[in-house]
Amino acid sequence: MIITWQGKENFSLKTKNKQVKIGAEICLGDLKISTPGEYESGGVQVEVIDGTIVLFSEKMTVAWMKKARTLSDQELEKLNGIDVLLIGVGGGVFTETKTAIEVISQIDPKIVIPMYEENLESFTKEEGINVEGQEQYKFTETDLPQEERKVVILNASR
Repeated sequence: MIITWQGKENFSLKTKNKQVKIGAEICLGDLKISTPGEYESGGVQVEVIDGTIVLFSEKMTVAWMKKARTLSDQELEKLNGIDVLLIGVGGGVFTETKTAIEVISQIDPKIVIPMYEENLESFTKEEGINVEGQEQYKFTETDLPQEERKVVILNASR
C-alpha cells in the first residue's frame, strides 16, 4: 500500500487493486462515497461512521480522523486492530494535540500519520520525535512495526 498526503485532510491510498481517496471527498476507485455505510470494491472495504473512515485492504486496516475526540469503549471496540491511523493534529480544523495524543493512545495503532496545517511541532514534541517529512509512505503487512509505534510525517503533495 502507498499513502500520499494531498494536503489538508486529503489522502490518496494506492492498494494492489484500487486507488482510494479519503478526506473531503471519499472515492473507492470510481465510486464516490457521500453517505455513511460500508462499501466494497476490488478487495478493498471502506466504512464511513461518525467522522471516521476505516479502510481494510491487503490484511491491513487504516483509519482516518480529521477532528478526533476521546473515544467511548463502544467506539474503541469498533476501531480495534487499526494498523495505520491518519489523524489531524495541531488544533484549528484538526484535533487539538493533547486530544490527538489521547486518541492515539486509546487506539494504539502501529503507525501514525498526522495531517496538519502548521502546528506540527507541538505534536512531534509530545511524541518525542524529530522526523523529516517524506513524499509518500509505502508499506506491506510485514513492514508494520511489532513493538513500538512509528510516526510517519508526510509532506503534502499538491
